[in-house]
Amino acid sequence: MRSLLAAAALLAATACSASTDSAPSPAPSATVQRYHATELRPGDCFDELPPDGITTLVPCEKPHVYEFAGIWVLPDEPWPGDDKVIEGSTKGCEGKVKIKKEFRDTVTWTAWAPGQDTWPKHRTAYCMALSVEENTPLTGHVLG
Repeated sequence: MRSLLAAAALLAATACSASTDSAPSPAPSATVQRYHATELRPGDCFDELPPDGITTLVPCEKPHVYEFAGIWVLPDEPWPGDDKVIEGSTKGCEGKVKIKKEFRDTVTWTAWAPGQDTWPKHRTAYCMALSVEENTPLTGHVLG
């Protein structure tokens, strides 16, 4: 029985060992970087933030719509209503978005506010910079 176990262990070790004459592994393919809004970091750039909160990051050196600035968590309280949530998100994000001086005439910011359907579990507003001109993308980092 012991020799059978030893043979099985040897076979398993041999089967798992790398062979030197096999073809090289292919290089990893470029993958799309998709993240939920909760995973965004200041300076991340992207083109849209759909209702499900999942977005695709793009290199900031390429044209993009938004640059992520940060988050603002609204108070833990019963749903205050759309107007109060928008007001709180706006006030909170105002201090988070620091637009570089050279872009202050061409860049503004917005807040993606939480909705009643996810309240109170999700009370986070997402703060983002975008171009003042609609359909005019940003290029490079505009936040400092």
